[in-house]
Amino acid sequence: MGQRFWASTYNDDTTGETAISTDLDFEPPLPLTLPARRHWDRISRQIHGQGRWAVISHDLLASFCQVLAVSQECLGQILADGVMVTGSRSERDRVRHPLWTPYTQCQQTLIRLARVIPLTDPKADGSGAAIDSWIDEMMAG
Repeated sequence: MGQRFWASTYNDDTTGETAISTDLDFEPPLPLTLPARRHWDRISRQIHGQGRWAVISHDLLASFCQVLAVSQECLGQILADGVMVTGSRSERDRVRHPLWTPYTQCQQTLIRLARVIPLTDPKADGSGAAIDSWIDEMMAG
């Protein structure tokens, strides 16, 4: 589930802004750029809808959103300029795009952050587990 969650959250369109219409405080704990704030708004709504808002680190989520915005900016520039660009020494010299290094560093950071943002509540309520297993047995048999 974790990979699908982050993959779908990662690739959603961020061009439209949707206001959050709840009483909860969805303000990020640190200032974010506009693209990062759009990620924050979308991901925080999704996490709240999944019932995980109270158990995640909002600082880590804000960092994730900021790094995601930088990563997408690097990738956009790489795609616009091409993977190989003209080198600094001559016009014939083709070199790897200089933004590949920051882009890969952002990707590594996103992976690290995604692993530490909990996808489930570690103190989940197991009181209904017995009834759930009984229902599963009824449905199977």
